[in-house]
Amino acid sequence: MTHKLRTVLGDIDPTEMGQTLPHEHIQGVCDVYWYPGDDPLADPDPAAAPRVDNLWHWKENPVANKGNMHMTDEQVSIDEMRILPDLGVRTVVNLTPIGMYRNAEGLRRISQAANVNIVAGSTYYTAESHPSELKDMSEEQISQRIVDDITTGMDGTDIRAGIVGEVGLSWPLDPVEEKVLAASVDAHRKTGAALAIHNPYYAHGIGGLEPLRVIAERISELGADMSRVIMGHTDGFARDPGFIELVRDHGFVAELDMFGYQSGYEPEADFMYPADGDRVEVILAMAQAGLADRLVLSHDVIFKTTLMRWGGHGFGYIHRVIVPWLKRKGLDDKVLEQILETNCQNILPMAV
Repeated sequence: MTHKLRTVLGDIDPTEMGQTLPHEHIQGVCDVYWYPGDDPLADPDPAAAPRVDNLWHWKENPVANKGNMHMTDEQVSIDEMRILPDLGVRTVVNLTPIGMYRNAEGLRRISQAANVNIVAGSTYYTAESHPSELKDMSEEQISQRIVDDITTGMDGTDIRAGIVGEVGLSWPLDPVEEKVLAASVDAHRKTGAALAIHNPYYAHGIGGLEPLRVIAERISELGADMSRVIMGHTDGFARDPGFIELVRDHGFVAELDMFGYQSGYEPEADFMYPADGDRVEVILAMAQAGLADRLVLSHDVIFKTTLMRWGGHGFGYIHRVIVPWLKRKGLDDKVLEQILETNCQNILPMAV
């Protein structure tokens, strides 16, 4: 039986995927992260965009400006993604959850105009973003919502999701998040779609690898196919000496997905964001350990300031900067192909 990749334009053969970015947000609104605090320059306008004279502030305090979290302009998305085919990237996974402006019809238009395959996700994000009705929904109802998105269509359209994700998890786990996780694993098992997890990477400064270990064990207990579970945001955990053994022991796919983000200190969680050099060293270490087949890379583009239009790195940064860096470090071309292309061809197509 040939497994197909489910895109917003329909099912395609995995050989048509090319290289893949498995964790991005082509369209989306993440007001859950808006935090103006006492910043006198904070802008509450959701339609605002950075200018030359205030770009420094939007990058320095990206969550203070609400417009930074509103990725709703389809033409901007088309312009940003048109560069990808020339870099060898043919497929992008849009992991914007339910209720956070997935824009199914827009994703179809963007895919056609940019000539890039788009896989849409379905599930719910972290507790702070949950719609009020989610608390009263049963696990079965949540699972059915996700299953319907994958088998029938999203948000009243015939455009089908192709992955369960990203499942938003905090630390400690919120009870409703645990219900969503169980429902998401159930939908993953019923549909044969891969499962993508938003891990609480801030927790690294608090509890080391414990959050990642506990979550991986819980997902396994729920019956997920761990070889098709993509554990997102493992960048922060990957600096721990025990990380590689944890990946080996639990069998999940480790995703380094914050390439290009500014390394900085998060005082509330006592957390230092990893630098790209940290990620490069993890890639080399995992390849050396024989775990290149358990690794995928992406950017998690989510802010306007991460787009090229406003001075950001865009969707091509890994291929423009990180791939040459890895080659200079001696990473074999076949291992790079495994990480950038083959792994997603094995993980993302529907297992039905």
